[in-house]
Amino acid sequence: MAWVALMAFGVLGPLSAHPATTTRDTQPLDLFDLGAPSFTTFTTRDGLPGPVTVTVRTDRQGFVWVGTPHGLAWYDGLRWHALDNPALRGYIQQLFVDHEGTLWACASTFGLARYDGKHWHVEGTADGLTDHNVRRLVETDTPAGKRLWAVTTDKGLFYRDHGRWQADPGNAQLPHGYTLALAQTHTLLGQERLWVAGSGGLWYRAPGGHWQRFRAPGFDAGNGLEYLLATRNEGHEALWISVFNSGLWRLDDHGLHHWSVATGDLPTDVLYNMVATPTPDGGQAIWASSRNGLVRIYHDRVRVFDRRYGLLSNAIRGLSLWRSPNGTCVLWLATEDGVARVIVGTHAWKAVSLLGANQTGVLGVLVDHDHDGNERLWAGSDGDGLGLYTRGRWRYFRKVGGDSVVNMIAHADDRQGQPTVWLGTGAGHLWRVDDTLHFKPVATPWPHPPGQSVNAMLSRRIGGQTEQWFATDASGIYRLREGVWTAFRPKSAHGRWEVVKLLAQTTPDGHAWLWATSNQGLARFDGTQWMLLGRDIGLPGTDLLGMRLIPDAQGKPILWLGSRAHGIIRVDASDPLHPHTLPANLPAPPDATADDALADIDGRIYICTDSGVQMLTPHADGYRSQVFTVRDGMVNNECNANAQFIDTHGRYWAGTLGGLMVHDPGALKPDHEAKPLKLIRVLVDGKPTDADRVRVPPGHHELRVDFALLFWQHEDASRFRTWLQGFSATPGAWTQDNFREIGALPPGDYVLHIEARDYAGNLSTPVLLPIVVSPHWWQRWWARLLLAVAAGLLAAILLRWRTHALRRRQRVLEQRISARTAELNSANRRLLELSHHDALTGVSNRRWLMESLQREAHGTLASLIFIDVDHFKAFNDDFGHLAGDQALREVAEAIRKHAPADALVARYGGEEFACLLRHCDLPEARVIAEQMRAEVARRVVTSAGKATRQVTISAGIASRHLFTEEDHEALLHDADEAQYEAKRSGRNCIRGTIRVA
Repeated sequence: MAWVALMAFGVLGPLSAHPATTTRDTQPLDLFDLGAPSFTTFTTRDGLPGPVTVTVRTDRQGFVWVGTPHGLAWYDGLRWHALDNPALRGYIQQLFVDHEGTLWACASTFGLARYDGKHWHVEGTADGLTDHNVRRLVETDTPAGKRLWAVTTDKGLFYRDHGRWQADPGNAQLPHGYTLALAQTHTLLGQERLWVAGSGGLWYRAPGGHWQRFRAPGFDAGNGLEYLLATRNEGHEALWISVFNSGLWRLDDHGLHHWSVATGDLPTDVLYNMVATPTPDGGQAIWASSRNGLVRIYHDRVRVFDRRYGLLSNAIRGLSLWRSPNGTCVLWLATEDGVARVIVGTHAWKAVSLLGANQTGVLGVLVDHDHDGNERLWAGSDGDGLGLYTRGRWRYFRKVGGDSVVNMIAHADDRQGQPTVWLGTGAGHLWRVDDTLHFKPVATPWPHPPGQSVNAMLSRRIGGQTEQWFATDASGIYRLREGVWTAFRPKSAHGRWEVVKLLAQTTPDGHAWLWATSNQGLARFDGTQWMLLGRDIGLPGTDLLGMRLIPDAQGKPILWLGSRAHGIIRVDASDPLHPHTLPANLPAPPDATADDALADIDGRIYICTDSGVQMLTPHADGYRSQVFTVRDGMVNNECNANAQFIDTHGRYWAGTLGGLMVHDPGALKPDHEAKPLKLIRVLVDGKPTDADRVRVPPGHHELRVDFALLFWQHEDASRFRTWLQGFSATPGAWTQDNFREIGALPPGDYVLHIEARDYAGNLSTPVLLPIVVSPHWWQRWWARLLLAVAAGLLAAILLRWRTHALRRRQRVLEQRISARTAELNSANRRLLELSHHDALTGVSNRRWLMESLQREAHGTLASLIFIDVDHFKAFNDDFGHLAGDQALREVAEAIRKHAPADALVARYGGEEFACLLRHCDLPEARVIAEQMRAEVARRVVTSAGKATRQVTISAGIASRHLFTEEDHEALLHDADEAQYEAKRSGRNCIRGTIRVA
């Protein structure tokens, strides 16, 4: 930055030099200075009509408009929409909102147009504006109120008076060439002035005076001035001047300040427009659009934010500032690859450094104090060495001892008790840095194979001595005490023992313990030796990462262990000799790889994972989870192990693959504000209609209503729901759709209720849209009355005719039904008969026999004859199955011939038959059975017309009064036993038994 003192030229008096900046005794880290803005970007995928945008502005309703080389587009809170208006096509040079809220568009084609919230109106010669080349609009203060100026490139300045444009009388005093910018100051250099800039340099005039050229030693107007910005901060005014090929100038009561490529402050001397925003310390930051990114000047220091920070293009053509209803400063950027948005100063997450972003990011972080008590920030990286931010400046040490990887930073006193920063490098070397930033190597005993590194350091005082413990990535643990190194390795360790983190614990009995996480589980040091612990204490896995000791609500010491595959694992270390793993009942992490867990003074616990940072907030039922990702301002979701830190202010620092982030919980402001819900348009069958009260003509097919929730962050979480009063009784489901499509509605009056909520769950004031659907002529009351009368007469005639027809048809149907019923009954009887008879012999089957037996009246005397064809298997084998079937039919016929009329003859199965005799005692049954036997013996079985042989039967007879189910079973059993007795007696005979129930 260069500074130039002004001497008197013309009306300018002498200006004093800028006083030296004084610093306080101690300076905390300024997160506004350190942090980079978080960009939300919009491209053609979000509806932009093209990638290149030129200017952007937010109107009084909260809608964002963008000007492109081809016209205008606007943002509805979810998507961008190109404005389809042929009169407004062309290169839009500027968008401007005046104090009344009117949106203006400047273009080289149509000149000037204004938007009243519903319609655009082009202004030109008829309105007094004789030049279409309007470059910019500016408002100034006058005794009568605000005055709107049009800056034209060819004809100077025009101002608007009572709805008409007037050429400024002083235009003739301005130099030839184009005019680009106008600004007003009130107290700068002692009086009110208008300032105008262009190809002819910088000019000014006092009220009632003439235009004069501004001159100052060293001031270079370059190839023309592009933009002017007047600011006021703490009662002091300044004029900021953007000059092509000369950079940025600031004129204040102390002189001229200059930033440019030549001074080493700017990446480019091509800057466009500028805005000013307040800062947390009560100061002011200036933001400028440029060809090489977004430029910020804060405390006269320049920072540039480009594609490395999330912009899609370094070329920023324009920017604007909008203050939300709750006072949030929102920057909108028009770039050559879409639109970007920045929430200034209120993001809880800030990108602090992009060290190592080309490799694996930041590997170590430390916040400490220098000897004057000023906070400073250390960041170790992969590939970019070490960064130190102190007293508002970054210092970089690209290599430490020839190593560009610094993955361990720790603060501990040395042997002399002097505060020292210890550094571990990716090659496994150890360094100490004193308060004068003198780097001193420390000789170490461990080997340096490929992949060796120093992961962690722990310093403690024990037994009156100070000792340091070091965790290495390839050689285990080492202790440095009084200049003597000692190597440690558990007996059960095998192969490469990678130690990630070290931690000290002192139990209430005063015993000092050490813990370590490694690739082979949790290690414990009891003062003599290290012991590995794993699944024996309940660990679900042994590949561990970070570790912290966080007491629970009862004050018990709990080890929170990071792991590569099981998230956070908690181990109760109340008794270090008998630790045990706690149930995994924490809220699910965003990733199974969790690097570490840190707790702040308010009890919040931060868990860094490979998919974002999880913040656990304690409450009555455990923990409430919130996950932060790139959506919330992080540069990368993946954290690095041992790269987390919580400073004395409770701010959480996290090294990621994309750089260093900081989370300030103090910046988390609860959002309870209802966001404005706006009605955008109403279409009836694709044609726009009045959105105040919708009148739908008869015969319509579709009604579409578009609406928007105007918000400036997390709009992807906005949700909407609607319900149509008069058609439905309850609202629909919450969705992301910001429109409602309704099919053809019956005539009547309706009210469409539109509701919305933002990402924080805040409900907006509902929008109520009355809808009147007009009826057709035939839907009106008189038409309906006539139609009802005619329909009644016709219905009476039709009813009489139909009654006669139905009666005739009924008679025919009854006749058909009677015939079908008789046929069906016959078929059912046949089916029933078939289901109860044996198909081969024609007698009943076993099923019907058993059912009939069950139906016998209580106490009935019944006899049962069991019949078996003698030697039937041999008969079948000798003469074949056809002869066997014929033999069975002959036997069945002989049995049926001598059975009484009320008897039931059944084939029991195979060659067995049965005959149930009702009201028949044993002697009578014996007579009948003997007749059956004799009849069978007389018959000769023939097959295929040839006599075959005689068959005989053996029969068993049983008789019994039937009372119970047991009597039925006993009757069957006795008859069966009698049959077997007949067979044992030589066959072709009858045997019987009787029992009295």
